[in-house]
Parts: sequence; structure tokens; C-alpha cells
Amino acid sequence: MAALLLCMDAKSGTASVDNAQAEAWLTQADDAWSNNISRFRVILAQLQQHEDQLTSTQRWHFRLLNAQLLADKGDYAKAEPILHDIIDHSGDLPLSIRAMAALIRDKFLNRDYVSAYALANTLMAELPRVDNPQARLEGMEEVILMLDQTPVGQHDLALEYARQMKALLPSAKGQCYANALETQSMLYAGNLASTSPAFQAAIDRCLAAGESLQADALRLDQAYQMVDEGHADQAIAFLHSIAPEIEGTDYTPYLASLPVTQARAYLRLGDAVRARKFALDSIAITGPNSPLWTLQDAYEVLYQAEKKQGHDAAALAYYEKYAAQKTAAMDNAKAIALAYQTVRQQVLAAKMKAETLGKENKILQLSQALASQAQKSSRLFNALLLAVIAFFVLAMLWLWRSWRRFRWMARHDGLTRAYNREHFFAEARRALRQLHKAGGDACLIVLDLDHFKRVNDTHGHAAGDQVLRSAAMIVARELRPTDLLGRLGGEEFGILISGCLRDQGLEAANRIRNALATTPVMLDSQVAVMVSASLGMACTANSSFTLRQLLIDADAALYRAKESGRNQVSIDTSEMKSALPS
Repeated sequence: MAALLLCMDAKSGTASVDNAQAEAWLTQADDAWSNNISRFRVILAQLQQHEDQLTSTQRWHFRLLNAQLLADKGDYAKAEPILHDIIDHSGDLPLSIRAMAALIRDKFLNRDYVSAYALANTLMAELPRVDNPQARLEGMEEVILMLDQTPVGQHDLALEYARQMKALLPSAKGQCYANALETQSMLYAGNLASTSPAFQAAIDRCLAAGESLQADALRLDQAYQMVDEGHADQAIAFLHSIAPEIEGTDYTPYLASLPVTQARAYLRLGDAVRARKFALDSIAITGPNSPLWTLQDAYEVLYQAEKKQGHDAAALAYYEKYAAQKTAAMDNAKAIALAYQTVRQQVLAAKMKAETLGKENKILQLSQALASQAQKSSRLFNALLLAVIAFFVLAMLWLWRSWRRFRWMARHDGLTRAYNREHFFAEARRALRQLHKAGGDACLIVLDLDHFKRVNDTHGHAAGDQVLRSAAMIVARELRPTDLLGRLGGEEFGILISGCLRDQGLEAANRIRNALATTPVMLDSQVAVMVSASLGMACTANSSFTLRQLLIDADAALYRAKESGRNQVSIDTSEMKSALPS
């Protein structure tokens, strides 16, 4: 229809358009934006030709669509002023909510997380006043997506909002989005298997609603989960069946997700050649500087594939890129968590301030009402004043305790209570500098639990978490107060032993290995699980006082320990070190 009207304009100039026709185009553009970007652009071009004939509300709506198109192109500098103008001056609450949702997405993509969370708080306060289905859908979708990316356990809240969305949006499109968001929240919380009927139900609902992009997102999530569950062959067959559909979307995140998931599946099957090919295909789609999560996965696959083929130099090069991506992702997650806590503290502070002002107003009213009874009112005023002072003292104490807890959370891994990766690296670098100046020695141990996936597959992820906590406690008992213990990621830990020569480090590493191998972990199900670990060690005496070089040498030693049969300690040797590039 839009193409026919464009032809008419080309022949006879711009024809007039009535309000009903313009409203129909705007509705069609809303539907096309999430599902058919090419058609969306055609409709916007048609509206552009008739902009002077639109009503004031329709012009604001048209400006919102243009801002969404600019944001999708990555031109946030032009999109954000338009969105702010709509929020501040349109006078249309549904359009303002939709502009807030678009602005939240832009702020989050630009890593302005504090502004994004603050705006989301405003949006959720305004949303109950809106009954427009499109505004409710876009507003709740952005808040749910943002909560699912918040690394402080907000999946339950995201799931609650998704279920509210199902009740509030009975349309086919609304049910598609609500079911898709509910499924993804359950997946991110670790409560959904690839074989769950919820996956297929959500996909079928979106296909029935004509929302193929949402269905494709769910299919890719399902394939990724298959690989994580160890069903790599099933994942490859499934990805092959949906590849034409994904490639037809012309949507970069999906185009990159398809090959990187295939790469992970082939790596699971031991096919390093195909894993390498598909990982390189994914990087070629996004470029090496993409912010997409697929880049980190692609570099990890390339590192593992090259290592499996014995290409040490290439493996090391890809490991450094993977480590850089992983560090950046963890820094980003930390920034998101900090922003969430900052906005949460601001909201709590504002609430306490409002409560305090209310209390002060009540005090003033009481003092005025009891002015004639001087002695009695004086005693009452003093008592109330003491209550206010006590309230302020208690509030400040609560804030101080919250600050201390947040500072602890920023430095420690919430599951194992060991240092997190960033803080462990910072403390290790500081300790190495001091030892270097003082002429001391140190050994770095990289510890990886053997066959940890079997624990998750056999007993479940909750049991896996319990094993990780117990393993960290067992290791900590074998260390001195001056030694450092940190969780590097997954089931991998780093240990820095200060004032330690090579033989002493070997003795400590074997003591840790033996303690893990001989101490059963009693699960909540009253099942005893035995775990072992492989350890790689590098010492400053024949490596370096540079943390990066120690990590490379210890990781190479860990690789040899695993290749030699696991449950053993391997020490960095000068022969292996000389075989690696400097």
C-alpha cells in the first residue's frame, strides 16, 4: 500500500491525506518497527512527504518514530534531543512513555547506566496511568530487559513484570512479547532447560502473531542452551534448520549469534577446524571492536581451538583478546551493578527525606496546637525532637552499613566469598610490586576443578554452586593470612603465595590439591561428592614479577596438568616458557 502511494506521488505530486489515513500509517509504522525495518522506512518516507498535513499529536508521534530509526542506526546524538523534547513538551503521556523507553535503551547502550536506571524508575511510576497498549508494551519491555542485564539478582523481578505484562496486554503481539520476555528471564535465572515446553510455546505464539524476530531470538537462545547442556549435535542440527530464517533478518546481533553458537557446538564435539571457521565468521560480521557479547565467545572458541591443535602462539594471541573481552565485560557488569545500587540508594534517600519532612511538618502542627499549654507542649516537643534525632542517627547508621556491604560486594565474589577477579588482580599486582622492591619471592597458582560440569549435569546447578563454595573454603583453610585467593571465573581460582620459593610453592600446591581430593562435599540432598583439581604454578624466581606473565606461565602449566590426567600439580619450566612467544 505504501509503495503504491509513493508511485502516485511520483506521478501527480504530493496528494493530500486525511487524519484517518495518517493515523493508519503511524499504526502500521509501529507494527513494522519491531518486525520489518525495510517496511518501516518506506512508511516513514511516506509520512515525511505529508508531515505538514499531520495534526500536532501525529507530528509528535512521527518525531518519535524518526528518533527510533536514528537510534537503531546508532546515531544517539541526534536521537536523544528529540526524545527529551517529546517527554518534556508533547503533553501526550503514552508518547512520553514510549520516548522514555527508547531513551532508556539509548542510555544503556551508551553505558550511561545511572541515567538509564533513574529514567526507568520514573517510567515505572508513570506506567500505571497509561492504558495505551503500545506504550505499555515498549515501557515494560525495556524495564524487563534492563533488569535481566542487572548482575545483582533482579531476574525474579523481571519475571514478575513479564507476567504482569501477560495480564495487561491481551493482544497477540502483547502476548508474544510477554511470553518471550518471561521465557528469557527464566533462562537467564538458570531455571529453564532447552527441552522445556515454554520455549516452543513462546516461539509458536510469536510466529502466530507475525513477530518473527522475537521468535528468532528465542530460537537462538534455545540453541545456545542446548550447547551449554552438552547437546552439541542437536544444537548443530537445529541451527542448520533455522539458518535461512536467521540470515534473512539482516539483523547483525542475530547474524553474529548464529555462527558463534555453531562454533561453540563444534568445539564441544572436538571439531577444532570447524569451530575456528564459524568463530571467525562471527567476528567478520561484527568487526573486532563490536560491543556485542558474541565477540567474547568467538575469541574464547578460537583460543580453545588453537590450543587443541597445538598452535601455542595463536592460542596465546587469542587468549589475550578473549581475556581483554572478558575483563571488559566484567568491568561493564560492575558498572551496571554500581549504577543500580547508586539509583536505589538515591530513591531510598529521597523516600527517607520525604518521610523526614512529613515528620517535621507533624511536629510543627503539634507545637502550634499545643502552644497554650507551655509546659506540656515543651516536654512533648523535646520528646519529638529526640525522636527525630534518633531517626536521623538510625538512618545514617543504616546508610553506613549499606555502604560497607556494597564495598564488600564490589571486592568479593558473591558465591564463594573469595576476591573477585578485578580485586584479586589489583591486590596481586600491589603485592608483587612490594616483593620486587623488598627482594622477596612469590608463586602464583591457577586452580581449576576437574570435571566440574559433571557435578552440574548430575546434581544440578544448585549443587554446583555448593561445591564451588566448599572448594573455596577448603582452599582458604590451607592458606596463610598473607596469601591471596580469588575467583577468576567459572570453576577457576587464582592463589598468590607471598614470600615463597619454588619448593615451598610446590608443597603448598600439593597440600591444597590433597585437601580437595580427600575432603568430601556434603550436598543439601545428603549426597557426598568428591572433587579434585588440577593446578598450574609459576614462580617469580624463573618467571617474572609481572602478573600478566605469571598468569600466562601458570595457565600453560595448568594446561599440562589437565593434559597429563588431572588431579595433579604442574610447574612452569623454562623449556615450556621459551617455546611461547614473548
